[in-house]
Amino acid sequence: MTNEGNKRPTKLASKSWRLSHLYKIVDKNSQTITFKRNNAQEKLNAYIKELKEKNWFVRLIILKARQLWVTTDRLVDGLDECLLKKNQNIVITAHNREKQKEIFQKVKYSYQQTPDGLRTEKGVRYKPKPKYDNVNELYFPTNHSKIQVSLDSRSWTPTKLHITELAFRNDAREMMAGTLPSMPKTADIIIETTANWVGNYFYEMWNKYYGRDDGEFKTIFIGRWFADEYASEIEEGEMIVLPIELKHLEQLPITEWQKKWYLQQYDLLWRDVFQEYPSTPEEAFLTTGDTVFNIQIIKNLEKLKYVEDMKFPKLRIYAKPGEKCLFGIDTAEGWKDGDSSSISVRDTDMKLLAFFYWTIPPDELCVVVDRLVELWYKGIIGVERNNTWLTTITKAKEYPWYDMLYTERTIDKITNQPTRKFWRQTNTKTRPLMINEYEEAIRRWFIDQVDERLRTEMYSFIYNEKNKPEAQEGTHDDAIISDAICYQMRKELAYDMSWALETTQN
Repeated sequence: MTNEGNKRPTKLASKSWRLSHLYKIVDKNSQTITFKRNNAQEKLNAYIKELKEKNWFVRLIILKARQLWVTTDRLVDGLDECLLKKNQNIVITAHNREKQKEIFQKVKYSYQQTPDGLRTEKGVRYKPKPKYDNVNELYFPTNHSKIQVSLDSRSWTPTKLHITELAFRNDAREMMAGTLPSMPKTADIIIETTANWVGNYFYEMWNKYYGRDDGEFKTIFIGRWFADEYASEIEEGEMIVLPIELKHLEQLPITEWQKKWYLQQYDLLWRDVFQEYPSTPEEAFLTTGDTVFNIQIIKNLEKLKYVEDMKFPKLRIYAKPGEKCLFGIDTAEGWKDGDSSSISVRDTDMKLLAFFYWTIPPDELCVVVDRLVELWYKGIIGVERNNTWLTTITKAKEYPWYDMLYTERTIDKITNQPTRKFWRQTNTKTRPLMINEYEEAIRRWFIDQVDERLRTEMYSFIYNEKNKPEAQEGTHDDAIISDAICYQMRKELAYDMSWALETTQN
């Protein structure tokens, strides 16, 4: 029994006491210290406790900023469970072998530094002795509990599973498909990761459950502002004035000292501060590229209520049709995991009326347009001339709203006869101009309502190395293009639509 064990009060039954006095870790300065939960870890565990009391088990996705020591907290918590309880199987998965070894060494070191015995009211309580089955597992035969760090959990039946850095796994989809079905219904599953841009499996999973109360998983974002240590002292009489891109910090429960610290990082890193020290989930997913749309404006665009159409669940109805409606359409092949077809419908004041976004073949897209016309959304339809638009246009000839399609009237130089050309091709010259005008409409708040799927695309729409606007690798811009076309349709209001409206009313 260690001397430390003789000095400890009889508080071994209190988990909060154990996690503040009993375990040792190595900090970022390579110093051995007693583990004690920081503010971010305390808030996280309060939420975990709330979920546990409500549902008897935990299904949680954690999106976090860097250097908040969430993994360290969970491995110490898991070690504590194994030492004090029977029949525990704690599994922590790492995203690569190097991290697997690093995490296990933390577990092993914390165990080794734990006192051999602690005095209780009933005598001395000795910590169980492990049997090392392999280099990644501590197994305690006396209470039949173990903690292991692996690359996946397919061969195990955990009582608690903690998955680290899921966003950085190339096999994330396959690993989760093999893991989730084998998990006991009462087992805790916590997924914790920093963001690794957008378009990957974790990004899809986060968007699937974020903000939902009815999903299998709950979500929590842990920003750098959760940690009290990231703060700078304010001098007497000093006023913190935030630039427009940091105004959203006013909505967060942070101190003036934390605001000053964040402002200092912003002055040092400028827009890279959003990636390094995200204060919202959207910032966490941002690329290091320069975004086309102002991030603060995107955040503040109005979030609208909608009703999903009974025939097409991906068709969201936001408002009743106006006298004249503007359609913007971006077509796609309809392949799984490929681009989506997108339809944006607005009135002449650019208020959002309806929005469709889904991987649907270009000919079937006409059925969705027909549904909108059936609901009396009528006006002018602009279709992007891309590699799939012709299929949509050809199929549209079968519908009575065919003449609603926007065309440019030109004179053929050879025959001297009038011709009609559907929409304008978005090539290397016209596309940047269209995006420029659309971005200005957003920046000047002429457009202040967006579908959430459109907002998501805006966060990852950047200027590339040639200063051309494009979707970041692994993401899409279908909603942006359809809405930009919709805005272009407003510019074409001089075009006489009366004949189109008469055709569809008959």
